[in-house]
Amino acid sequence: MFMVVSIAEAVRRIVSNSPCVMDCLRMDIVNYTALALRIQSDVSRILGGRKVKLEAIKMALIRCSEELRKEREELDRSILSVIANTVLELKNDVALITVKQEGLVGKLDELMRRITSLRFLQLTQGAETFTIAIDQRACDDVFSLIGKSNVITVFHNQSAIILMSPKEIITTPGVISYITSTLLRNGVNITQIISCYVDTILIVNRVDAIRAYEVLERKIIEVRNSISGKH
Repeated sequence: MFMVVSIAEAVRRIVSNSPCVMDCLRMDIVNYTALALRIQSDVSRILGGRKVKLEAIKMALIRCSEELRKEREELDRSILSVIANTVLELKNDVALITVKQEGLVGKLDELMRRITSLRFLQLTQGAETFTIAIDQRACDDVFSLIGKSNVITVFHNQSAIILMSPKEIITTPGVISYITSTLLRNGVNITQIISCYVDTILIVNRVDAIRAYEVLERKIIEVRNSISGKH
């Protein structure tokens, strides 16, 4: 069955394919007439070649902008609520070891037996590798068990920043992007990101750990104060 596409729907399709345009519409910093003129031929194409008045496209863009701003405001509130209820923890002296799968398959029980007393362990499986974030003191045990020929990369002197969030983090899009963007703006590189239910674990170089922790802690406090109305 042939479905008739409205001008508004055609405009939404075009806008959704351009993140930059979407951002500008959300911030209401667009020359609507100029943008309508720019996409007029694309709107006409989607509508099967039908001619469309510039004013109609402009009005569709304005409505789209209003919808995007409302959606963004609702999403921002959800993201900030998760951030405000997040608690931080820092663990130093962490190593990040990536190994071939065949080097660890069949040895997981032995690995767990050897490192049960350690204070930190995260194991992530990729398509062809395992990555182990582990207390640095256990590196030699891992190497002896797996064999150095199966080790692909090792990052010593890492730290783990653990963000313990409410369960809403699972269903709220954009929280991790908010966190990583905050670190990006402050020049902090993330070696590895690990997610475990409501915990997000950021592995960073130890030289960046204190700065990264302080940046995130300051942001969490700012968000809490903003929500509560404090300054």
